[in-house]
Amino acid sequence: MRFGYDGDGGLGDRLLAAVLRGEKTATSSLAVEYRSGEPLPRVGERRTLVDGSGRVQGIVETTAVRVVALDAVGDEIARDEGEGFADAASWRAAHVAFWSAAADLIRADAGDRGWVLRPDEPVVVEWFRLLS
Repeated sequence: MRFGYDGDGGLGDRLLAAVLRGEKTATSSLAVEYRSGEPLPRVGERRTLVDGSGRVQGIVETTAVRVVALDAVGDEIARDEGEGFADAASWRAAHVAFWSAAADLIRADAGDRGWVLRPDEPVVVEWFRLLS
């Protein structure tokens, strides 16, 4: 499991550090990103945490998965993502900016050149616990 994407200015490694500190217990991605064939996360699944250099940093186990509309994300998700969001509105603003900046990558991965981020966009939220 790797957070962020190539060229994200170190965001992925900052998110990984938050997981390792126990601050980040959830992560979100767009459902459209799974069109490439990657399966949705499953409860009980264990994944290796990898930093931006490809080094293994730990293992997490998925404890819950929900798909929610972007405009329905609540404060619980914002808090569990462990990135210091005051509330769901600040979470949404940051994620809309992130996903908008990565829109070309998302379109390419999904094979959907016409994809645009919508207020009701399905978001896959995965909760996990750090095992090691």
